[in-house]
Amino acid sequence: MEPQSIYGYQIRKPFTGEDKFFKGRPEVGGMAAEDGKIVLNPYSALKEQEKMQVAKNEAIRLWMRDNKTKIPFDVTKDQSKAFAGTEYGGNPQALKETIVARVLTGDSSAMATPEQQSFANKLMEKITQSTQKPTLSQSVMSAIGMKNKSIK
Repeated sequence: MEPQSIYGYQIRKPFTGEDKFFKGRPEVGGMAAEDGKIVLNPYSALKEQEKMQVAKNEAIRLWMRDNKTKIPFDVTKDQSKAFAGTEYGGNPQALKETIVARVLTGDSSAMATPEQQSFANKLMEKITQSTQKPTLSQSVMSAIGMKNKSIK
């Protein structure tokens, strides 16, 4: 059974316009939709495991969008050439976001430099920390701390 959300971002079925787009573009695995949701392409030939990597990729892109992540690295000429003519070609921020997300999902099409890989790894630590649910002991400690503060 596939997850309902990744890093707190819900996966939903495509709306009519998105469905039409996906039908005409089966090579597109999914998208980080404008409503902050992950939408997977129902016409994609990807296997379930690959679809989950696409969903993770889109969740990472949504997290960067929501957190207004500043991406300090430069895009290489080869990367610019490879992504020319795509949805990312004319948008430097979106191109950097897709490179980071692809690095973090093991997609070699990112053609990442060591600097880009390093940035992506550090960002993943932030994403994991910010989206982790607290453990039971963390919840209890937090409740005790709150209780102690309210006694003053």
